[in-house]
Amino acid sequence: MKKKNQKSLRSVLTLWFLTFTIVPISFISGYSLVLYESSLNSELQKRLDGDIREVAVTITELERTLLLHSLNHAEDPTLVYHVATRNLFSARRVVSEWLKTSLAGRIVLFDREGRLIVSLKREAQNEIRSQTQLEGGDFFLSDELLTHLSQKTQHLVREVKPEKSMELIVYSKILQKDGKTAGFIEEVLELGNSFTQNLGKRLGLEVVLFDTNVQPAAASTKDFFFYPKDYFLQKLGKSNQTFIDINQRGEPLGMIIKKLVDSQNRNFAVLGLAASKRDSEAVLKRIKVTLGTVALLILALLIPTLIYVSNRVLKPIHLLVDATQRIEKGKGPPKLETSNDTEVGLLVESFNRMSQTISQQRKDLEFKISELGQANSQIKNTQMSLVQSAKMASLGQLVAGVAHELNNPISFIYTNMVHLREYMDKLNKLIQTVEKDPKQIAKVKKEIDYDYILEDLPKLIASCEDGARRTRDIVLGLRNFSRLDEAQLKKVDLHEGLRNTLKLLSSELKNRIQVHETFGKVDEIRCYPSQLNQVFMNIISNSAQAIKDTGNIWIKTSQKGSDAFVSIKDDGPGIEKEHLDRIFDPFFTTKPVGQGTGLGLSISYGIVQKHGGDISVTSDPGQGTEFIIRIPVGGPPDESGVRA
Repeated sequence: MKKKNQKSLRSVLTLWFLTFTIVPISFISGYSLVLYESSLNSELQKRLDGDIREVAVTITELERTLLLHSLNHAEDPTLVYHVATRNLFSARRVVSEWLKTSLAGRIVLFDREGRLIVSLKREAQNEIRSQTQLEGGDFFLSDELLTHLSQKTQHLVREVKPEKSMELIVYSKILQKDGKTAGFIEEVLELGNSFTQNLGKRLGLEVVLFDTNVQPAAASTKDFFFYPKDYFLQKLGKSNQTFIDINQRGEPLGMIIKKLVDSQNRNFAVLGLAASKRDSEAVLKRIKVTLGTVALLILALLIPTLIYVSNRVLKPIHLLVDATQRIEKGKGPPKLETSNDTEVGLLVESFNRMSQTISQQRKDLEFKISELGQANSQIKNTQMSLVQSAKMASLGQLVAGVAHELNNPISFIYTNMVHLREYMDKLNKLIQTVEKDPKQIAKVKKEIDYDYILEDLPKLIASCEDGARRTRDIVLGLRNFSRLDEAQLKKVDLHEGLRNTLKLLSSELKNRIQVHETFGKVDEIRCYPSQLNQVFMNIISNSAQAIKDTGNIWIKTSQKGSDAFVSIKDDGPGIEKEHLDRIFDPFFTTKPVGQGTGLGLSISYGIVQKHGGDISVTSDPGQGTEFIIRIPVGGPPDESGVRA
């Protein structure tokens, strides 16, 4: 509820900032400038686009005229006769007369085989000069040109030479009356700097011809040749036409660049036209000055308003901010005093009430957090107990398998010891006989079956040695698997860990499951060996338990870049889709009660993540299951996030 005579802060701020606001003026001014500049650029672009079409038409007309002149020259009976009879002197004289008035600046004659026989060029002041360095050599038309001319009478070629010119070249076939080819005539029209300069004067523009790589070939001013090599290419990019702003000797220019294409839509050159923007820049400058002056006047009027707002409104707000920060730092709730009779005063009063409420709720929350911390600690202790139980269950299963493996060789050694003791007693009897009554040696040997003892005793000793060796290998495999002496990070052979794990699981696998090993080339891995072996043990053991009778397990290793991969695949019953997303969840298991804790895969997942890797699983019911483990070869990152 509003207090009596309470003023509206909204009305005060609206009155002043709607009267004197710079945002609308700035927006309108800026938008007007953008529209005006865009309009000028658009008009200039339309003009240049029309001029581009005009220049393209001019080039097309030049091509048509050159084609017509070349055809008339090729059909001239005098030239046909001189070329056919190889009267080069007369042919040169005819061509010289043509060059004085011809559109082309160079005319070249070739014989029927395509060999150059006459080459004349018009120099300055209409001086005609023979290019003897070409006539005296073996210069031929290319096979590609001859192929084109074998199919048609004329062929037009456009060549653009960077920093030189663009040439329109027409090749015409010289035919005799019987239709046989007497030779060929080449007429070249060079569109160089003089062409672009004349064109620029006529259009009142700067003109530049580029090659297909957008490198200047001819221009109305040399300034275009001073730009970086790829400047215009980058401006055009992959588009067919673009409009850019450039600056030449302090002169702002608007330039349009457009690809020129032939009748088959193939790009043969690029044309650029540029027009001055000095007048439009001057107009824009005057408008900017005018709008800037208006903006400054408005700012001068807003200063008193800003002072009023600062003293009347912003100061209480600053106090509110300071008080809020005190509450965030956990300090006691402040009580603010205000004499402001606007909404700010109401806001301060509301803040005082709210700060008291927040302080009380903070205390309640801290108490709840304390309770949650204690509960969380109890949960962690319980979880650690369950994880330890799962480890002990796995250890029990492992010990049972190892005990079974140890029982066979130890039983074998124990049985042999009975026979060894018996043989020792008999041999002792023989020794006593030798010492007391040597004459009875033969009789005693026969009684104790001495020959059989000599034959069987080495076998018993070898058998005991074999049993002891098997026992030692099993214990060594268990030691290598557990790696109790390697609790620190260490570089180990991945394949050694897999083989040790398979040895310890041999009692569960043999005579029932065939293991297929495909070990690729993998660098030594920096890891916690015993933890990684536990991952292999959990996954291989799960695969073995999933296979009910007989089956197969495929273990494959590989390395891609800085990651090692271990694939463990079985042909068991597979995993249902609804269970697939939950197999790494703690305490989730599909085994009957009492046969699994649901922590094996969860622990394995945590170990692999601790090493900076990951585990993925794919499975289809009836198609088996495949686990793919990715482990960084460099090991887990250190505290700074850097791998070794």
